Amino acid sequence: MNPSSLETLQAWNEAHRRLLQFLGSFALADESHVARLALRILDTAREQHRADPTRHPTTLTLELAQQEVADWLSQSLGAPESSFAGNTAPGRLALLLSDIPLNHPDSFLISPLSDELKQSMRRPLLVVGPDLTLSSMTPRRLDYGPIHDLANQTWHRWNPKEGAAALLLWAVIYVLLYHWLSRGS
Repeated sequence: MNPSSLETLQAWNEAHRRLLQFLGSFALADESHVARLALRILDTAREQHRADPTRHPTTLTLELAQQEVADWLSQSLGAPESSFAGNTAPGRLALLLSDIPLNHPDSFLISPLSDELKQSMRRPLLVVGPDLTLSSMTPRRLDYGPIHDLANQTWHRWNPKEGAAALLLWAVIYVLLYHWLSRGS
């Protein structure tokens, strides 16, 4: 076996491992169905890799898997294809909140879904939050209460001579303490 074919084999093995991890993130109860899906996607990726060998097997395989999941979610939820183009999170959430991964794992990535399963996937998406209303946030003067008045009175009563005396006192304490501690070493 030459080194390039060994590297290619390792790349395809890595693609298979990563694909199984990706499909495992959907928490499907039927592992044999996950294995069948993985082999189907890997076969498609190998065919595309033969046509364009410049693409890395792992990247190609995972892009195909993500595209297939996005297409299946948009078809199952009746959403436009472009709605899941970059973000499959709402569809994944709907899938995980439905009973499909546990009770009907063999329906994952298989089209068409029965109407009952489509409804069970759409049900979690129908719950919406409150309407967003825009409001004006005009700046208002803050009232700090009595603390503000007390601080203002204290500041205005501050005497610079007292501040200088306190600063001088602390400087003398620092010098004495420094001298006393440095004598011991």
